[in-house]
Amino acid sequence: MDVKEAKERLSYHSGRNEDIHNPKWEHGFLGSLRPFQGELRKENFIDVMECLQALKDEIAAPSIDRDLVSDIIAIVHLAQAWASPDGMLGSNHLLTEEQTKHLTAWCHIIQSCFMYLLEEAEEEAFFEYEEYLDGNYC
Repeated sequence: MDVKEAKERLSYHSGRNEDIHNPKWEHGFLGSLRPFQGELRKENFIDVMECLQALKDEIAAPSIDRDLVSDIIAIVHLAQAWASPDGMLGSNHLLTEEQTKHLTAWCHIIQSCFMYLLEEAEEEAFFEYEEYLDGNYC
């Protein structure tokens, strides 16, 4: 995946892409949570992480694209807010305990990866994600 495609995919996952009629918007990371249909989509989490991998040099650069930052922060912040006890998913008891655990873990892994990439620590950036894929996380 190239940089342009990774940025576009993140824009759909964050719900910030203006093409709201595209199925990528509705089925993306945040789009699939609103309205929630009872299923978390692990493939969205994996796609977000693949986008971060493709964008690692962009994120570590001295100057970073504001839209890229907004997309990543929106994914993490809104998912956490919605899953919280006072959020739309939490307060309406739409997530199971297991789903809440996974969504929280995904947000933590994305956020941690982003922070490490900003610090040019690529090896550390993907450590938790690799642990997750190996079944040693969560």
